[in-house]
Amino acid sequence: MRRNLHLLTVLLLLQNLPVMAREWRSADGKKSIEARFAALQNDRVQLIGKDGKPLVLPMSALSTIDQSFAKLAQVSAHGAATLGPQTCEIITPVDGGYIARMGQQLSGAKGPWVFTGETFFLPKNQLNFAKGDRLEAKPLFYAGNRTYQPLEGDAAVIRAFALDLDSAVEADLRLRAVADNDPAKLAPLVSEPITEIISTRGLALPLGKGFFVTEHELIKDAKTLMLHEDGKDLPAKVIKSDDKLGLALISSTLEMEPAKLIARKPAELGQGIYALALSLTKSGKDLGAPSLTRGIISQTSSRSSFEHDAALDPYTVGGYILNDKWEPLGFFFRSQSRTETVNSTTFARASNKTPQACIRTETIEALLMEGEKAEAKRRPGVPSLRPGSIADNAEAATDALKKSTALVIATREIQKQAPAKQIATPAGPPAQPGQLRYNLSSTGIRHNSNCRYFNPNKICQPTDGKPCKLCGG
Repeated sequence: MRRNLHLLTVLLLLQNLPVMAREWRSADGKKSIEARFAALQNDRVQLIGKDGKPLVLPMSALSTIDQSFAKLAQVSAHGAATLGPQTCEIITPVDGGYIARMGQQLSGAKGPWVFTGETFFLPKNQLNFAKGDRLEAKPLFYAGNRTYQPLEGDAAVIRAFALDLDSAVEADLRLRAVADNDPAKLAPLVSEPITEIISTRGLALPLGKGFFVTEHELIKDAKTLMLHEDGKDLPAKVIKSDDKLGLALISSTLEMEPAKLIARKPAELGQGIYALALSLTKSGKDLGAPSLTRGIISQTSSRSSFEHDAALDPYTVGGYILNDKWEPLGFFFRSQSRTETVNSTTFARASNKTPQACIRTETIEALLMEGEKAEAKRRPGVPSLRPGSIADNAEAATDALKKSTALVIATREIQKQAPAKQIATPAGPPAQPGQLRYNLSSTGIRHNSNCRYFNPNKICQPTDGKPCKLCGG
């Protein structure tokens, strides 16, 4: 009576799920039918056809693969009915799926949920979840085991569950086929990814009316983009980015008075110049005192850039090249990146292929053009660049340029797999094809390797303990 009652529970559970028909083949491979699994009882498989009509077939009439599917489906469906619908929370996405944790509602039906229950693996399939998403009252079907390596702590074998029976059984069958009866492969490794947050700081040159010019590489693939000035962080958005020019146009609500960015005469070979370098403070949050060095223009082969031989502070994040009348001939970028993970922080300073390369200031005008060359028009709303001298002496020029330069901060995320840690190899020799293996639970119950409660890390003899009521031990 109890067995029939539990069978009815399984059938009700499966009837409430979306219809997922699969192809079942006869033992001789000559016939097939599309139907979904309903139950397995007394070596007879109960199916439901696409038309909704029940069909009962003896196990021997089915192919070997379908017989294995039916056996695993019965165990998985039985376990899902026993476990009941579960409310779970996604802990973190991992390779091929998600790590989730079962929840419990405190103080009755109106109490808060806490997610401190069993940790399990949820195969992705076509599901798309984010960290913190909640699954409300879902049936969970056993889909094999996984070895989970969290960022903190040792690896452990956890169960995998799918939200539909077919996906669960297919996943379990794939694991068994790949493992080829090797218990060490029955629980493949999934690792919690290490999220690296890369924060890159560089210069932004104001053009007026909330528009700024910065470097293309700094904003490329950025998840967030901020402008920092006078202790304020304001969001910015990319208007245009040009890989060939190496420049990007961004906008923000930050209002800064722009400096004169165009020299009355372009840079010439052998011309004497001053390199004004801007560096970060020790905290990395603001621009520090500028440095000024002398040199000459050593190469002018490119229309958009030139090279100089002035020494630069290795800690600079960028700066300007000025002529002897304190007019800007060009500017350069040397962004600095900081990478943060769970346990470490590292710094890296980006540099151009040519350490003393400099972009001509007149190149900004090319960035502001839209459309094809013949019909190109200047972007509306962006103020015209002003030519002329910034100041009449070095001190005034460096002070003015520092005040008219913003710090831009771009962040991006990169996920890497955590290094796997060693876990104990399951005891006992590998099973031969078709041979069952056994384990003994902490309560003295013996499970065979077809059982959802089978634990390959606690192998026992087939005569140990008490047989499991589900699998017979």
